[in-house]
Amino acid sequence: MNTIEQQQKDFTWLSQEVSKIIHNATWYQAHGWEFLKLGLRITLFCLGFFVVAQNYWLSTIIGLLIMSYAHGGIAISGIHQARHQSFCQSYWCNRILGYLFSDFWVGQSNEWWHETHDLIHHPNTNIPSIDPPSFYFPWINRYVYFLFIPFLAVFWFYIKSAIYLWGRWQEFFLFLLTATAGWAFHIGLFTSIVSLPLAILYAYLLRSLFAPLFMHLAVFNHVGLDTPKKRLPWLYHQLLTTRNIKKSWFLTGLGGNAFVECHTEHHLFPNIPNHLLNKIRPLIKKFAEEHNYPYFEEKYFAVLAAAIRDYDKVFSVAERA
Repeated sequence: MNTIEQQQKDFTWLSQEVSKIIHNATWYQAHGWEFLKLGLRITLFCLGFFVVAQNYWLSTIIGLLIMSYAHGGIAISGIHQARHQSFCQSYWCNRILGYLFSDFWVGQSNEWWHETHDLIHHPNTNIPSIDPPSFYFPWINRYVYFLFIPFLAVFWFYIKSAIYLWGRWQEFFLFLLTATAGWAFHIGLFTSIVSLPLAILYAYLLRSLFAPLFMHLAVFNHVGLDTPKKRLPWLYHQLLTTRNIKKSWFLTGLGGNAFVECHTEHHLFPNIPNHLLNKIRPLIKKFAEEHNYPYFEEKYFAVLAAAIRDYDKVFSVAERA
């Protein structure tokens, strides 16, 4: 592997080349495309509600699946970009969208998410003592962990957020108010077509049906890769500890480029807008291959199989931290 000095020089050159690509991008390429996709997801959400409103058991199932998929796409891509200050150009627009996408839409504090994801995970990727495996429950059976526990995520987000904000009362009560308003919105939407108990159940299903996929996207970009004991030079550290999941329209629609096929590029340059990651990906991949750096890409089901197979090994790393 190249020396630390050479790695720093390589990253400086790479940053300059990436800057040229970003500088030449139009507003539509950087931000407009994401607003268009947000509009399409909202349209899909409304379409799903229309299908649910037909009040047949099959239409209810299909409609909830459509709504849940759209809900997840709005949440995952929205939170991620807003808190990385890349959804739009304005700092305050991104901050407001962070509350909308996270606190209101999901019931998760965007302040807690920013702390754990932006300030801890990104600079310290896969360092066990600082950034242990996400959703760390080593005592749970591996199949239960990957396939069933995610359905409790809506409660886990709420509890973790409340604990994080406890004592910071203004932020704490703002979160409670916003998260409650989000639940009230989704439950109220369904009460227009079904009874209150069913509306509560539908609101839960809306937020949970694709929870396993969300957890997988949150974990699979790093799980099973190297776990350095301390920070390495930025370029090498991020390439060593991050993988891309090979492109799938279904997964990309749910998580966006930064969570799926361009996660390595996102980790190298965290504040680049989601859509532009596709533009810098060929440059990063070619550079890594030509200069003997690691560059990982795997299919979703291959990573899932490996994660289940190596479950004990992955969690033993966290236990030793």
